[in-house]
Amino acid sequence: MHRAMSALFVVMMAALLLTGCGGTEQFANSRGKHLTVGVYWFGESMDPAHGEDGWMVIRTGAGENLVAVTDKMEFTPQLAEKWENIDPTMWRFRIREGVKFHNGDDMTPELVKASLERTMEKVESAKAAADIKEIRVEGQDLLIKTNQPNASLVSALSAPEFIIVDTKDIANVATTPVLTGPYRVTGFVKGTSIELARNEQYWNGEPALDSVTMKNIEDNTKRAMALQSGELDMMQRVESANRSLFENSAFRIYQTVGTRVFMLTANYDGILADADLRHALARSMDYEALAQIEGNGAAPAGEVFPPTLRYGHVKAKREKDRETAQKFFAAAGYTKKNTDGIYEKDGRPLVLRMAVWGAKTAMYEAIQAQLKEVGVKVEIVKVKNAEEAREAGGFDLLEENWVTVPTNDPYNFVSKVFRTGAGANRGHYSNPEVDAKIAQMQTTFDSSVRNALIGEIAELVVSDDSYLFLAFPANTIVAKAGVENVPVFPIDYYVMTKEISVE
Repeated sequence: MHRAMSALFVVMMAALLLTGCGGTEQFANSRGKHLTVGVYWFGESMDPAHGEDGWMVIRTGAGENLVAVTDKMEFTPQLAEKWENIDPTMWRFRIREGVKFHNGDDMTPELVKASLERTMEKVESAKAAADIKEIRVEGQDLLIKTNQPNASLVSALSAPEFIIVDTKDIANVATTPVLTGPYRVTGFVKGTSIELARNEQYWNGEPALDSVTMKNIEDNTKRAMALQSGELDMMQRVESANRSLFENSAFRIYQTVGTRVFMLTANYDGILADADLRHALARSMDYEALAQIEGNGAAPAGEVFPPTLRYGHVKAKREKDRETAQKFFAAAGYTKKNTDGIYEKDGRPLVLRMAVWGAKTAMYEAIQAQLKEVGVKVEIVKVKNAEEAREAGGFDLLEENWVTVPTNDPYNFVSKVFRTGAGANRGHYSNPEVDAKIAQMQTTFDSSVRNALIGEIAELVVSDDSYLFLAFPANTIVAKAGVENVPVFPIDYYVMTKEISVE
């Protein structure tokens, strides 16, 4: 009897162990195809119309707009099937049929109208960019009338702030907004994580994953360590210092040159009002070397717009040409150097004050060294930000970095930075031809004519050398080798797509 009980005990324990093993495996697979993604920034909420939080909402794959931008920097229909400009102030958008919100409700033109109006009520910058006077529903269409001709309306509506939300189900919009994308938000912990599940009713085909976790890991090294350790399956942005960790068969690095430009702004209120001196500086710097310092796929600039754009490129980019630079120094009256090798004029050495504010200073220290080689002394001054550079004692050159086409339209950038008297024109640059072409852009709806105008603006700005365009940093995604169909976009608020999968 005792032996029988012992044997029964052994069988029962074995069965329990087997059940336990099966249970563990079942728990591990209960989430199905799951992806954990590390990003470098979270918003304060999941409400697209709160500050810049919409950037993260798009990154998750939860939010969608009437119009999106592809990885080829082309507008593509999303929740609008098509659109047309009827007259200078009237647009027609055909709203896609058969789209359901994450709660199962139909996305109607009336709800799209309400969502657009909500954004304009809450986000002043979005209201200004769209410049909408009135929206009317006409069957399946939205008729959008602008206050004045606005050729940038399509671009404005592709911005994250204009993600379409179900305004009838808005109570939890800050944590679990009701949207239309391939993944729906199921949980949000501020500053920490976002949980998402497949949208089973997605209008544009079946999403490849069952669930996604997005983790906020702002420290670049910690984010890289999390991917290497297996805590993450994929991450946005790898720094040069950590790149070698992933240059092996266990990982894949995806990259493209982004839409941001690192640049120096010349102050027209000081010594750099002299055009010859600006021309000399522009030809004294080694742009290839500066891009290598930034590293990680960055491209040398020497012009306004990155190589990922089809338009806006100049006939001859600025390049290192110190022989020509010397002629411009001479034209500016700098022909003699002192015992320190610095140019002098009227007994005064050529000293420039360069204000920098970013965390990374290696590129600007390299510029300091490069200009010293040709006879220019550069004093680097640390300031809090670009806006406070003048209050901190002024500058001759100012560190700036701008997204040149934040929503696939350069109008916002050129009008803010290059237009005479614009708020972000911190060097007080002024060229009436540039101003006229910027004004023409606002009312030009033909894309080929707009592209030509952008090219002409770029030519004028580069020829004035009022801004020294240094490098275009790359956007990077790193994933485990088993993560498939990973795109990388020049605009970095696009990350998750329905195609991304795991083996």
